[in-house]
Amino acid sequence: MMRRGGFTLIELLIVIMIIAVLAGAMIPMFRTTRLNAQQARANADLDSIKTASIMYHFDSGQWPPIGNVGNGYINNVPVAPNWNGPYLDEWKNDPWLHPYVIFNGTGVNRFIESWGPNGSNETTGDDLGLLMTPNTAF
Repeated sequence: MMRRGGFTLIELLIVIMIIAVLAGAMIPMFRTTRLNAQQARANADLDSIKTASIMYHFDSGQWPPIGNVGNGYINNVPVAPNWNGPYLDEWKNDPWLHPYVIFNGTGVNRFIESWGPNGSNETTGDDLGLLMTPNTAF
């Protein structure tokens, strides 16, 4: 009996199984890489907002309003004396599509935060934040 060319069912199943194992091993690595990229983008956005806030503070003598809509950065709402903006091109959300939040700190300080992938201000360790102070050098 002459054997025809091609692969047997067992050979095909072994190859498919090897591919599945390799793919399964790579998925966690891709998730970690994606999370690292999202955190890097959020940190870059926080730095940009911090710089814009300090420029606003140097120009007007006050901080931009607290909240998460970008007023004061893009337009002069509420009206600030000596406003020399816009300080940002647009107000962005963080990589997880949640707004960045600016809130009062102690004294003359402000904080800006991204609440991370879960979008809530909890002590889960996934929040990213920066302290803004008028004494910060560029």
